[in-house]
Amino acid sequence: MEKKKLHGAALYLSLLGAAAVLCLAAGLVWLLRGQTTRQAPRYLLKDNAGHVALYAGDGAGPLAQYDELYTHLLPESDVLALQQGVPVYSETELQKRLEDYGL
Repeated sequence: MEKKKLHGAALYLSLLGAAAVLCLAAGLVWLLRGQTTRQAPRYLLKDNAGHVALYAGDGAGPLAQYDELYTHLLPESDVLALQQGVPVYSETELQKRLEDYGL
């Protein structure tokens, strides 16, 4: 009788271990699939002498300066982001950000 209990417990522990391994494998697959490489930004929006300016994705420029957009009138979080450089990945995103800044 004791052998049957031992056999049942071993089977239970084996199944539990297999389920744990499957869960770990699924978690690793999910984690690795979520790590996609982001493309380089096409443009950067930055603060240039108190105005919003458009730079190339590598920081060359400015390509354009928006004299009607004063950075000191923007919220502090936007000003801090512009001082660092706001990456822009498409023309559509550029238009949306400029509209958000008040252009």
